[in-house]
Amino acid sequence: MKRTLDASRRQWLKGAAGYSLALPFLQSLATKTAFGQTTVAAPKRFVAMLNEHGGLAESSMFPAMGTLTDKANLFPDHEIGWGALKATRSGADAVVAPVLRAPADLFSDRLIGKMNVLHGLDVPVYMGHRRGHYLGNYAAVLELKEPYTSNLRPTIDQVMAYSPGFYPQLDGIRERVMIAPGAQASWNYSNPTARTGSVMNVRGPDDSLQMFDRIFVPAGAPPPMQRRHVVDYVLESYNNLKNANRRLSAGDKQRLDDHMERMSELERKLTSKPVASCMARPRPPRAAGYAYVDESEFTTLVNLWLDVFIAAFTCDTSRIGILPLVDLRQLLSYAGDWHQQVAHQYNTDAAQEKILMAYQRAFSRVIVPFAQKLDAIEEHPGSSYLDNTLIMWTQEAGWETHTSVSVPVVTFGSAGGFLKTGRFVDYRRKNSPLSAYKGTGTNQALGLLYSQWMATALQAMNVPPSDFERWGHKGYGWPEFGTEGWLPPFSKHYQSTSSRYFQMASDVLPQLKA
Repeated sequence: MKRTLDASRRQWLKGAAGYSLALPFLQSLATKTAFGQTTVAAPKRFVAMLNEHGGLAESSMFPAMGTLTDKANLFPDHEIGWGALKATRSGADAVVAPVLRAPADLFSDRLIGKMNVLHGLDVPVYMGHRRGHYLGNYAAVLELKEPYTSNLRPTIDQVMAYSPGFYPQLDGIRERVMIAPGAQASWNYSNPTARTGSVMNVRGPDDSLQMFDRIFVPAGAPPPMQRRHVVDYVLESYNNLKNANRRLSAGDKQRLDDHMERMSELERKLTSKPVASCMARPRPPRAAGYAYVDESEFTTLVNLWLDVFIAAFTCDTSRIGILPLVDLRQLLSYAGDWHQQVAHQYNTDAAQEKILMAYQRAFSRVIVPFAQKLDAIEEHPGSSYLDNTLIMWTQEAGWETHTSVSVPVVTFGSAGGFLKTGRFVDYRRKNSPLSAYKGTGTNQALGLLYSQWMATALQAMNVPPSDFERWGHKGYGWPEFGTEGWLPPFSKHYQSTSSRYFQMASDVLPQLKA
């Protein structure tokens, strides 16, 4: 049963796993919208959960192909399919696919109706260890060498965080993006407001308690003192140095601008006023980086991070959360070399069994409980926090470790009604032999660009194409098409960056727009 928050009792929220959360943002106390409107639109929120590697067989990751009851031609030679997600029962579990399986009391028909599974999204270049690709920085390889370092791009979480479409105002926002420890997933300019400077990895604190203290003011803390702004102390010197010193190089001017940007953001955080109902809260246990091999400890630590996300969302002190789940070996209490012994052995039955079990446990013990918690909290009559959120779960690669064919995307939430939900959509061009790609011992059909999914997620979060299209390309992210040795199978399908697939890359993915 959905719970409605009672402001008069000022009750503590309890997560499904029992962790205490702060009081929610009370919409009834918010200023009403002007121009005669009587309600305030709920803010949108974005959460990305990201796994290293991949290598999970299609039959394990995706629903049965019989789910695709409807078909249509995207182009005369490219047919796509879709259908409603439905679960079968296996004991106490609801099962959409072998990996997409969880206890039915959490993974209910209601929650499945707010879920999407997307098949056939490709990054048309060899993947390697491109951990930045999850959120659109395709050049971010683990080794970080040329030509990649000159093509680094911000990730979509950071684009949202500095977009007025996503954050129309920043009152009460203590952290633009909450980032848990893990892979190098989030990237931004050194001067994000001006979109200038070098692109660098953005990291969060080392543990969830530090993040909790960032997004909330300690109970009983005095209000901020009226004082001269931090930026004012250095502004005069900054202007004199930048404008009057002819010896200052362009690079040093950029470094000065970057420094002032960081000072300005610090000033904003120091003077940000939190929602009053969220100032008194219990401090949760500490969840440090989760490089452990114990299954129970890993699950507990990850869920502590997610409860901090929920606390921030309900108090509106942050609206974006990034959770790298690393390689999931912890969910099997596996102490060996997962990369070489499991991920690189994806084509063996023994490795497939381990990958499937680890991913299924991530889904049932982390992702589904988080979505269910958000869905259990009513934000407006008839809509939950999940309804105004977009949760995405994806992996570093597709069916084969280090390749980027059919990178799976699983979502929960409609982003405030922007997306249709409850669907399995297959974008692969299966009716054309030109799209055949043999990477795992079986033919794989190519589909649509993963960058189109990035563009879809941005637009779902109120970021229009004019805010994210860059470098003369549609969609999001520098495509890097043809820079690696995996060009031939991609060139038959995607042809070039001027082809129909690249030209439609800023459109919302077919069969998803509500």
